[in-house]
Amino acid sequence: MKLVRDVTRAAGWLLVLTQIALAQDRLEYELEIHADFRQVTATDADVDCIPVSVSIRQNQQLLRRLSWRERDGMQNLRTADRLENRQGRWYWHIGADGGQLDYCIRLNHQRDYYYDSRVTADWALFRADDLFPAAASLGLRNSYSRTRLRFSLPPEWTSAAPYPQAGDHNYIIDNPLRRFDRPTGWVQLGMLGIRRDRLAGIRVAVSAPVNQGVQRLDILTMLAFTLPTVRDWFPDFPNRLLVVSATDDMWRGALSGPRSIYLHGERPLVSENGTSTVLHELVHVAMRRQASPDADWIDEGLAEYLSLVLLYKAGGMTEQRFQAAVDRQKRWGSSVPRLSRRHSTGAATAKAVGVFADLHKEMGDQAFTNLIAELSMSGPAITPQILRTTASQIAGKSITSLP
Repeated sequence: MKLVRDVTRAAGWLLVLTQIALAQDRLEYELEIHADFRQVTATDADVDCIPVSVSIRQNQQLLRRLSWRERDGMQNLRTADRLENRQGRWYWHIGADGGQLDYCIRLNHQRDYYYDSRVTADWALFRADDLFPAAASLGLRNSYSRTRLRFSLPPEWTSAAPYPQAGDHNYIIDNPLRRFDRPTGWVQLGMLGIRRDRLAGIRVAVSAPVNQGVQRLDILTMLAFTLPTVRDWFPDFPNRLLVVSATDDMWRGALSGPRSIYLHGERPLVSENGTSTVLHELVHVAMRRQASPDADWIDEGLAEYLSLVLLYKAGGMTEQRFQAAVDRQKRWGSSVPRLSRRHSTGAATAKAVGVFADLHKEMGDQAFTNLIAELSMSGPAITPQILRTTASQIAGKSITSLP
């Protein structure tokens, strides 16, 4: 009799779980963003827009509307659904069974006379964010998207994106923190050379166009001996990392994105002052929160200081060279009167390096490591007051080294 009751109870729970799964499944709608690059090998890609379509499929009206700010590079919007522009903002009203929005997007963008996003007849390098803007969604509560990013490419082209692949040039986008998933991070397409490895539990890919002299293995080697240390300091570091690179008229710097980094092909992995652009950007990838608008010195100073710390801890420099590099930054930043500013560069960032070095010394190695782990977790923007309060709580004493 007891066996019958146990079987009945188990069957009841199975039915409940099945109903929950079905209910959850009914609250899921499908989103596909498709970008077609097949025409770039036959046309002037620096002028033409890239055709993009956004398709939504749903069994009921889960997603009712998407809205986003008007963008200059997003042109020729077309849909069979209702689409309106009010005061510089687009509103796409989506049907009960879904809908499709077609448009073209201009991806070429210059920064200081060089490109930080570019499409050529041989390759393309851009942020996936640019394919579809950040949008506000209106839909049924607890509904969520299952998103795919798909590229149509010329026959000889390949693709690299910081996402799991579900077929040729087809990627799965999954962000548990958002109901409406859209692709973000760097993407590279074209006739590419790609080096892949698994380092410290992270799937790493280094990509660059062929015949541009980018030293992919040098970058991969740098990551091989530093990523274990990065993961020690940032246990929640993403399990995928894409490094994209190029040299042809590209901006001669480095920029981070979610799970990805752009690095100019001629950028040194370690500069003469001991800092590392690669490690600097890895810190930005690892940080899930940013500083408040007037405290960019926290973001940039912390990334620059940790580029020194991580390289030293990984065995890439001696203690004497590490201390000399910190002292050099302090001397460079000594003439800066104040840190508060919207964009911290050069001497201001160097001054911030000195601040974090003094904070590290005051707190001690373990407490400072715990501070970095706390600051890297999702949360509100980091203000100087939050930094001071968090550091004091972790250290168990009032902090005096912060300005």
